[in-house]
Amino acid sequence: MDKLIANLAGKFPELTESDVRLSVETIVNAMSAQLIRGGRIELRGFGTFRLNEQLPVIDSNSMAELSDLEQEVPMVIFKPGLVIRERINNISHYDHDSILKQLRYLNV
Repeated sequence: MDKLIANLAGKFPELTESDVRLSVETIVNAMSAQLIRGGRIELRGFGTFRLNEQLPVIDSNSMAELSDLEQEVPMVIFKPGLVIRERINNISHYDHDSILKQLRYLNV
């Protein structure tokens, strides 16, 4: 999260880093609370997030510990929206320069 805060602080020099940090933490905390309550988060054009309860993966080494693994494990599921899917589909998996250009555009 520090990289995101530094990136945003650089883009908005009129805001202090502590203001940016407070804003980012407030948004992340609100999103987390919504997911914990069983809600869904939609970022128009970007995608949706939801919490899905899934049983943990059991390998042969942990078979003896089955009683410890009976609880479901919450996982955040992301479903990309149309804009993200189109950008991904338009980038050739073998065109390294296009991928870097898109990452720079997205400021990743």
